Amino acid sequence: MRRARLASPALAKFWREATGCRICASIAPWRKFGVESRGTARHRLMILGEAPGRVSLDHGRAFSNPRNLTVRRAFARAIAPNRWELEDIFYITDVVKCWPAKADRANRSPRPAEVRTCVERHLRREIEILRPRLIVAFGALAARAAIGRPIALAESHGRAITRGDGVRVIPFTHPSSINITGMRRVGLRSLAEYEDQLAAVLRKELAKLLDCPAEEG
Repeated sequence: MRRARLASPALAKFWREATGCRICASIAPWRKFGVESRGTARHRLMILGEAPGRVSLDHGRAFSNPRNLTVRRAFARAIAPNRWELEDIFYITDVVKCWPAKADRANRSPRPAEVRTCVERHLRREIEILRPRLIVAFGALAARAAIGRPIALAESHGRAITRGDGVRVIPFTHPSSINITGMRRVGLRSLAEYEDQLAAVLRKELAKLLDCPAEEG
């Protein structure tokens, strides 16, 4: 796997500081993705997840467990025939920077206090530094944090919302949490349909935002 360079001194400095954050005792051992896993700031395109997961941390890159690979497959289809990886185009981050683990080392949802701390201390500053043109947010928690207000994911899934500062946010249901009920809420019948929809949205957006247009593959 190629490691795309972050190529942003300000974000590199941000991550040197964020890596040492130990505020939330509830989330110890504070395991995070390294800066080398963040992708590139070059295009000012952000992918925002909810929090790191154990499998992805073990692999050293986001969206690498079996269900989350849906995001990478959709991207590969959207950007074909170019042989780029997600990290070559996007800056990848999470609302909560540390892995929220249960006592048995299984994943859990971040707690409200953890979310508030990370948004106020890290995410807002991160967005100010990157100045993203587009944020693709996976999960209701990520969508709310990106937009800055509560939203109904069932109504906003896959649809662009423009923030007051002009940043466009496209919320998506998180693939790791999709089930029959969750898919029905956003009008989807299968994970394959989710991948089709995500690939179509990414293809359209990247064709507009990249110097090299995306082509259907």
